[in-house]
Amino acid sequence: MHHDCEGDGVETMEQVILEIMETASIAISGFLIKKYVFLEPDMEGRKQRIYYGISFFLISIVFVLFGKDTASLTALFMIGLNICLGRQNHRLRGLVLMIPFPGIINGLLVPPLLVPPYLFMLNAGETMIYQFTVYGVLALLLLVFYVRGRKWRNWFQENMQHRSLRNSEKYLLWVIGILMLLFANHTAMQITLDGGNVRAADSMYGRGLAPFIGIASASGFVMTITIIVLIVQGNKRSFYHERISGMQSGMITLMAEIVENRDDNTGGHIKRTAKYVEMIAEELREREAYPAVLTDAYVRDMVVAAPLHDIGKIHIPDSILNKPGRLTEEEFAIMKTHTTAGRDLLVQATAELGEFSYLHMAIEMAESHHEWWNGKGYPVGISGEEIPLCARIMAVADVFDALTSRRCYKDEMPLEKAYAIIREESGTHFDPVVAEAFLAKMAVDR
Repeated sequence: MHHDCEGDGVETMEQVILEIMETASIAISGFLIKKYVFLEPDMEGRKQRIYYGISFFLISIVFVLFGKDTASLTALFMIGLNICLGRQNHRLRGLVLMIPFPGIINGLLVPPLLVPPYLFMLNAGETMIYQFTVYGVLALLLLVFYVRGRKWRNWFQENMQHRSLRNSEKYLLWVIGILMLLFANHTAMQITLDGGNVRAADSMYGRGLAPFIGIASASGFVMTITIIVLIVQGNKRSFYHERISGMQSGMITLMAEIVENRDDNTGGHIKRTAKYVEMIAEELREREAYPAVLTDAYVRDMVVAAPLHDIGKIHIPDSILNKPGRLTEEEFAIMKTHTTAGRDLLVQATAELGEFSYLHMAIEMAESHHEWWNGKGYPVGISGEEIPLCARIMAVADVFDALTSRRCYKDEMPLEKAYAIIREESGTHFDPVVAEAFLAKMAVDR
């Protein structure tokens, strides 16, 4: 009798240890998923380490007082609170992110912990040994990640901390989280321990359900792991893609500055026009003009592409580019070719550098920024909304800067007179919506 009581005590202690391991696994995996999958930022340095300490201390206290389930909920709450505190804005949305977390965690933990003992009909003792082994493997993997993954973590901290998931990735994680939560809860209900014998608790089909649970569990586990790996790798590829794109953009912008520096009187033109383009785009979005076109990506690409609008001037002879007087008709005809020359240069850059959206935008701006709303511009003579929106915006920015800057053939014009010209040519030279947005923005900023 005494021996039996001791055995029961040992089993109870083992069960408690398993519950501690389960709670710790939920907390640790949740914090890791928050940072490395959802790309939610940590708090600054020491604050985050203190928060980890407080979180695990609080989870331990709740476990002792209220048990495993309440401790697990506390762990999820502390992860959600960490998301809120780590953000600079939209902090309360961090709590909403907790909805798919339980499903993703269960999708990772339930299949390897509960399903094999069920399928192989392990008794209570064998199940405990198996689960201890699984938790041991998880602890070993975590230790390896901590010791050997320092370089990767430092890279991640430096390069990925300010990134965020794309909407498609967020939706995918939500879907897999909700599906895995439903699946894991159903699986856990089907699998129970009763006197050391595994049985299907709430299924009228009994162990005939075993093949389905096995296949569904394996599929769910693989699906969860695959999606997490794809998102992590996708974030890494996206980072390198943006870095390469930025380097290429910088090189081409440098080329544009070299072209601009051929003319001693136009210094700063490409930077100022890029700023005007951004201001006009902001005002148009506030007015909800052209909402189908002016997406975040479109505006971002337009600002990057703006410095390239005059890159075709590299083909214009210095004698024409820097002529102090009025150009002849023949010289002006040559000057007008900078639009098509710029287009051709950028088309060639696209062919050699690869498909980048800002280059397509730059092609449109280089070719069409001298087109007029009424069709009397060049090089093609298109009109109205046939002219790409980015070129219509650049037209206003380019003309305004030309009017208010000193050039080799003229002095700078007073601002009020330049505003008057933009207003007068609205509807003839310029898209009236764009011109109105520019004038309104400049009136506010003055």
